[in-house]
Amino acid sequence: MITQNKILIVEDDPTTALLYQGALRSLDANFVVFSGIKPVLHLLQKDGIESIDLILTDLKLPDGTGTELVREIRKKNSQIPILVVTSESDSISIIEVMKENVQDYLIKPVFPKELLKKVEYHLSKRSLDYKTSILEKEKIISLEKLLDWYSFKNRSLEKGEFNAQELHKNLFHVLRASLSQGAGFGILVQIIDIIKGMKQTENGDYILEKEVLSILEDNANYSKKVLNTFSEIENIIFDRVNEEVVPLSVLWQEIVSIIKELESQTKIKHHSIQMTDVSSVQMDSISIRWNREYFHKSIRELLINAMKFSLDSSSIFVLLQLKSDSVSFSVINSVGSDLKIGEGIPNEYLDLVFEPFFRLTKNLYERYETLDFGIGLSLVKETIQKFGGSVLVSNIFDHLGDKVEPKVEFKITLPHSSSLK
Repeated sequence: MITQNKILIVEDDPTTALLYQGALRSLDANFVVFSGIKPVLHLLQKDGIESIDLILTDLKLPDGTGTELVREIRKKNSQIPILVVTSESDSISIIEVMKENVQDYLIKPVFPKELLKKVEYHLSKRSLDYKTSILEKEKIISLEKLLDWYSFKNRSLEKGEFNAQELHKNLFHVLRASLSQGAGFGILVQIIDIIKGMKQTENGDYILEKEVLSILEDNANYSKKVLNTFSEIENIIFDRVNEEVVPLSVLWQEIVSIIKELESQTKIKHHSIQMTDVSSVQMDSISIRWNREYFHKSIRELLINAMKFSLDSSSIFVLLQLKSDSVSFSVINSVGSDLKIGEGIPNEYLDLVFEPFFRLTKNLYERYETLDFGIGLSLVKETIQKFGGSVLVSNIFDHLGDKVEPKVEFKITLPHSSSLK
């Protein structure tokens, strides 16, 4: 006999509570609905909360806050999935509640499909120890920026005005401006310049000790790299990137040179990179549009990304596929233990990996000298789309060996220049 899931909804508006139940109807779950914190706390004291499989709560309740409720629940149970609902203007509260080991959040207005998708996912992960989950702790790192993105996207969806190009224009322009002016990274960069212009003491110190200044300089250099990446994305979106038509063989040789450039990185985890053997004559007959600098950065990003998340001593494949009107090349890698999320990238995240500031793990990969800031794949997507192409990520299974091996494929497809209008 299949046991029904029991979902606790904490929402003071009866109509909204009914809407949530309607959105989750396909789960065939039992619902317990409370309008405030007190009845939930009574349930905790009387029966415990072990019979509940998932909690969905608003952050604003008539007798307290969702954060207070979460803290009380976590005193009794560290694993039950908790999803919070908040308004776009309440970003500070949701960031605070996420630190209390909350699994996910939704921004009002809540879309039924989004709610169902998130609830299904967290019910499927019910047995995991959320307290040590990399994915859940990673969310806190990128939450502030993601809130801006999701609230902007949700407003556009509500108005029926979802235009990807316009969304990205606004997103990158606003975020880059906020980072480079008066706050965040921009302030850090300015402070370094100010300190360096100050008088030195007899010992040669700049107000702060040299060791402190060194730390600040390291952070400033990192910040400048992030700002430069935003500038590059802006250049693509606002059509500031030059383009030229070249034979496919030129792109293929560029990939070869990038692989040679990355020899030191392949040694970190003893990787090898293998390429399709394709006739140069065949490739010379096909032309594509590109910009060498931006394609170089994009392909390098995909290869580094594959190295980060591959098993030690495994092979990374770069495969080329020629069609009558397009050419595709894929970067394929095995799934390393760093992900700790099973076989490949969860289907729920296949589209999100290209979102700005989305990071699949909280790990930093300093040996690869990358930003690990969640914008590298955004640059790849914007670059490829700029030149009429597409980039997709998918989970595949390799049946060629003794056992089936899960792998991840990033596939770029570019039209022949002759097929562009």
